[in-house]
Amino acid sequence: MKVLVTLGNRLNDDGSISDYMRGRLEKTLEVEKRFDLLVVTGGIANQKAGVSEGSVMKAWLLDKGVDEKKIVVEDRSTTTKENAKFCRRIFEELGVKDVTVLSSAYHIERKWLNPVKLFKRYAKVNVTETIKS
Repeated sequence: MKVLVTLGNRLNDDGSISDYMRGRLEKTLEVEKRFDLLVVTGGIANQKAGVSEGSVMKAWLLDKGVDEKKIVVEDRSTTTKENAKFCRRIFEELGVKDVTVLSSAYHIERKWLNPVKLFKRYAKVNVTETIKS
């Protein structure tokens, strides 16, 4: 099973998507046919928005025509480390061992708290590819 994990980004105070999130979602839409499953991540990191990043991302993808059965939402995390920790259960339930992580270039290339390292350590999966928006 080929799985794409698209990492969330803090929503604007009014609940609308940020430019970084829009870029990640547009790239997700561009490559989604290559994957069997899309995991969108992010909880309520912005209390003013009052909605989870994952649920907003799912709604955006559904609006663009992505099949609902193809989308899994992780909506409890507020950090990249938590993204990885909370995705672990999803991966274990589905028997997923390898994932592709999609995020913004600045995020993927971080030296500290690097998403690839965090997913390997906390989600216990191999990151076979990264996609930058």
